[in-house]
Amino acid sequence: MIKELKNQFMQTAFLTTIWVSLLITLFMPMTSVTLVFIWQIIGIALIAATIFGVLYPYFWQYGTLTAPINILIMTIANFLGGFSSIYLISNEMFELIKPYWWGVLSLTLILHSILFYFYRNHQNKKIAESLNSLTK
Repeated sequence: MIKELKNQFMQTAFLTTIWVSLLITLFMPMTSVTLVFIWQIIGIALIAATIFGVLYPYFWQYGTLTAPINILIMTIANFLGGFSSIYLISNEMFELIKPYWWGVLSLTLILHSILFYFYRNHQNKKIAESLNSLTK
């Protein structure tokens, strides 16, 4: 499990770095590249890798906590990671969306709840099918 999570962390960090660099190139072409800006991109990649490469796989596949606790932890992690990433890329953009943080948090919680239960239902069906195929 640790090896798999480490690999997912590294892959997610690399792909996020490429993805953020591409988006900056397309939508912010006049941005001057400084050493601080490169560290901001690396920071965004590390945040995304921690959330999507380690926390989501762990809590949704290996974790043994109850569903509401998983949903709450992932909602808070996703919310803080998203707002931190936006702050790293642009202070002006962060100030623009800061007043809407309750709406973003609420929407994140609702979507995590819906998706978690659909994911668990799908996973339970796969487990039931594999168990049923063993009895035949």
